[in-house]
Amino acid sequence: MNNEKIAIVTDSSSSIDFLPHKQYDNIFLVRMPIHFGSDEYIDGVTITVEEFYARIDQEDIIPTTSQPSLGETLELYEKLRDEGYTDIIHLPISRGISGYYQSLFAIKDMITGINIHIVDTKCTAVILGYIVLEAARLTKENKSVQEVLEYCDYLANNYKVYFIVDDLKYLVKNGRLSNAAGFIGKVLNIKPILTFNYEGQIIGIEKIRTRKRAIRHIIDLILEETKQYKRVQYLMSYAYNPPLIEELKEATKENFDLNVFFESVMPSVIGAHVGSGICGLGYFILEK
Repeated sequence: MNNEKIAIVTDSSSSIDFLPHKQYDNIFLVRMPIHFGSDEYIDGVTITVEEFYARIDQEDIIPTTSQPSLGETLELYEKLRDEGYTDIIHLPISRGISGYYQSLFAIKDMITGINIHIVDTKCTAVILGYIVLEAARLTKENKSVQEVLEYCDYLANNYKVYFIVDDLKYLVKNGRLSNAAGFIGKVLNIKPILTFNYEGQIIGIEKIRTRKRAIRHIIDLILEETKQYKRVQYLMSYAYNPPLIEELKEATKENFDLNVFFESVMPSVIGAHVGSGICGLGYFILEK
């Protein structure tokens, strides 16, 4: 019998607010601050995703984000220990786009009486949300900490996602595009296609004229890449932008049953770095 009591901790970059997480009582969330100039908001608490995307469309301000509070994170660790949890599996935003992962090691040793496991997720948004839900599912199946950690690591190293953005100004301004110097080029109606590399950093890979063609291109990429695998989980993510969502789904359903997609709106703390014109498709390799 497994006597471990496992808590899953993540942050608001994971899209977990928009995913079916309430069936699991062992998922806990730390929230990230968003800044519009001197105004600070807490993602999902003092600003909703609808309010956030409306504001970036209406104002000529590029928002920024901060790491979750380390003090609040430590308080959560202590609370979970006091509630009888033996282990915490912390699934944070990719270390390739945030310093939060590395900062967690500074507080990990400040607490005793509980085992803390920090996972290098190499992802964020709906990709991270899927890993969080899978981790919680495995704990409810009474899997051991080691088994859950191994599966989280497998998922973090066996996914691919392609994002289309309208404008690179958000990523460049906030320093989140790793190969920005060789990728910037503001040409009318050109849509950059981005992905995560194996370090969990955002990189640009192609520039396609018009969003329609860019969506078609990433659909073709995914169809070609996944045909060799026995089983995959498809992913879909998008800004809170109804016309964009409709365009993405209309194009996608030409080749897919939309029910096969695990999908979510892009959380505000990620929208701050990509703008309101982002949409993406991807997949996890579940069986090779």
